[in-house]
Amino acid sequence: MPPSFRAACCASVLILSACGSSNEVATVRPPTAACTSPTPAQAIDRTLVVDLPSDSDPSVNPTPTSTIHYTLLLPPRCPEDRFPIVLHSHGYGGSRRKALAANGDLAAVRNAPHFPSIEQLAAALPFHGYAVISFDQRGHGDSAASTRARIIDPALETQDSRRLLDWAHDNAETFNFERQTGTGIDRDLKVGTLGVSYGGGFQMTLAALDPRIDAIVPNGTWNNLLYSLLPGDGVKLSFDGLLCLLGGTGGVVNTPLVAALCNQVGPSNLLASTIRTRDDLVTALGRPVTQPRPVTADEIDPFFFSHGMRYFETRQAAHAPWGFGESQARLRAVPALFLQGNRDVLFNLTEGVRNAAYFDAAGGDVRLLSSEGGHMNPLANQVEGTASCGSVNGVDAVLAWYARWLQDGPASGLDAIPKVCLSVAATVDGQPGGTPVGLALDSVPVGSLSGSGALPATLASATASVGQLLGSAPSFVPVITVPDAGYALAGVPRLAGVEVTPGPNLLPRSAIAFVGVGIRRAGSLILVDEQLTPFVEGRHGSNRGHQNAVIDLPAIGELLEAGDEVGLLFYEQQVQYAAVVSAASLPNLTNVVNLALGTAIPAIGSALDGSLLAVPNPYEATVTGIELPILRPGEYPGAALRR
Repeated sequence: MPPSFRAACCASVLILSACGSSNEVATVRPPTAACTSPTPAQAIDRTLVVDLPSDSDPSVNPTPTSTIHYTLLLPPRCPEDRFPIVLHSHGYGGSRRKALAANGDLAAVRNAPHFPSIEQLAAALPFHGYAVISFDQRGHGDSAASTRARIIDPALETQDSRRLLDWAHDNAETFNFERQTGTGIDRDLKVGTLGVSYGGGFQMTLAALDPRIDAIVPNGTWNNLLYSLLPGDGVKLSFDGLLCLLGGTGGVVNTPLVAALCNQVGPSNLLASTIRTRDDLVTALGRPVTQPRPVTADEIDPFFFSHGMRYFETRQAAHAPWGFGESQARLRAVPALFLQGNRDVLFNLTEGVRNAAYFDAAGGDVRLLSSEGGHMNPLANQVEGTASCGSVNGVDAVLAWYARWLQDGPASGLDAIPKVCLSVAATVDGQPGGTPVGLALDSVPVGSLSGSGALPATLASATASVGQLLGSAPSFVPVITVPDAGYALAGVPRLAGVEVTPGPNLLPRSAIAFVGVGIRRAGSLILVDEQLTPFVEGRHGSNRGHQNAVIDLPAIGELLEAGDEVGLLFYEQQVQYAAVVSAASLPNLTNVVNLALGTAIPAIGSALDGSLLAVPNPYEATVTGIELPILRPGEYPGAALRR
């Protein structure tokens, strides 16, 4: 980027941050290219053959090279212009952006649902001074013709991204990309990343393994896939099935391990509802008749665990190598803006909290905004909210982040983005309810709080008995009654332990306690942010993959009213953990659209809607060391509402 162009961008950041209110986020709209005949904005499709095999699973006879398809979304430009790169990729079952937005106008994008707004922003970024490289991940889109999806394997998908950056450096003059010199980093570029879900997961492993990454913006993504898909050792059947359905609808070509998993828990298996626990899944995958091949118990954990930042953090703490060709297994200081949904029922907010904590400990500028968006489950009637946290607009925050870290804008351009902002909008029947409101904080509250503005909320022990009546109302165990208005339930609820014992059941199957934080208000029960964690019968003292001797529940946010009873809800069954059944077997079910990923899917139902015979799930659960984060904004240190 020429000095005059960068100066204009920086000046516009200063003007916007000076003239706007304290809640506005500065954005940059670059001037029109200054030469007489600028090259117009373009979308150019290309392919890159990388020296990596099509899969690392020997059972599929992988080819020695892979072809990755990508599209260059280029801004209007003059010969002397140089633009930072934003490397973008899609969600699972999706594909790259192949077309530019009509222009850079983001008026409608700012208030679109969270995931679609970020995807639309990617196509508009060339009109805001960035060159976008959007690519099809392995097994997706056009790349599926020569590769298999391995769920962001750092040894393959991450290395594909690095090869794309090598190509960009070598072709920087042709496409006006901004190189960086004098950094000591080989083939350096000015580059940031963008994407949601699967397209968020690729960013973090890439930032860890490639020193060229200058800023990341992961949206709604995972920290530990074992925690995501098998929390409390219960199979998240509903969203696991939806992902498999989306993958099939989107033409995803999976590696055999993932294909075998989808053949067990996806809608093509009419017995999917019997695969409820981790042990059930391991048994099913290990059968000799499993297609496309049996999967051993020893394969499952390494595959999923090594594809997330919890693996990277655990290995680093043990002073062990990550094992992906890195020179040093230590996370760099990388500016990271995390956007994660409170009501995201695939990758909950606690995953965003953990990712942000790891990057924050590395010393970079790290901020976390929660929203009412993310992965919504249509079977639970969820509707996605925007990417914003109250008055902090998510799309503007992304633009300000790039202006600061990719266009060298002033630090003051980020003043309107809190260190932490938790959405505390109401939970209303699957939709964000009431006026959008965020809670700005210095850090994420965890467990029961103390000190000024805190409302300590603890209970040493509680027991809930859930009976044999199928579909019975949840049991509620109160922890605290809110004395007056003005408090917020915000942060990570924490438990010391959970023990589940089965009740009498005619069928020999494991009991599962489905536990969430609830509010009893005027006689009605609210499952806060629709977040539940399953706990399979037995004792639990930590989250799988986390050695700390506590259980962190999904982080949540909700404004409280005087007289609210806040506690735990225990469900006998819940649609989020029910198998998905497809139109192939039940053609009369109503068609729905998966709003989370913006992809039309076939007509579906769940095993709890009367389509299949559901079996009662009686149990008794004893929970110890219950701690809930409740505080009063304006009194609790650093806490302020953003309306």
